[in-house]
Amino acid sequence: MHFKDKSVSPIRVGLDQIGIVGLHHALKKTDDLDPDDREAIVDRMMEHLGPLNYIPDGQVEAYRTAFWRESRRHRGRDFSAWYSELPVTVRGEPGDERDRFVALVKEVLAAHELKPVFTLAPGGRSPELVVNDEVVASGPQNRASLDRAVRRTFSHW
Repeated sequence: MHFKDKSVSPIRVGLDQIGIVGLHHALKKTDDLDPDDREAIVDRMMEHLGPLNYIPDGQVEAYRTAFWRESRRHRGRDFSAWYSELPVTVRGEPGDERDRFVALVKEVLAAHELKPVFTLAPGGRSPELVVNDEVVASGPQNRASLDRAVRRTFSHW
């Protein structure tokens, strides 16, 4: 996602990639806080970002998680524990091929700050990735081809 206006920063909220106005400034406003005090950091970010951005009532917790993830990124800390969860099914016969496919799915989704929650199901000769009842990719994949397939389907999730 590319923005012409540099005051807008792309972040992942739940499964959506959105633009946030004023993120850099809000992160700077948290530099004086204890880097492990999640509530204080996120509260301050909400205080600064809430008036500038639309945060739907039903998504407040998803935004709070996204802001915490961004604060961890800002401070150079690991934020992988706060990736957004994505339920996925991998169909295929148990074995090395499916195991490699599952590992590749984890790697590709992690690059998009997504954490797959797997259901493994038998079926087919080649493994396939299913998200929301839609086959996203099937057959042998490499990282680049699976990444393209995942990117094509983001808007459907």
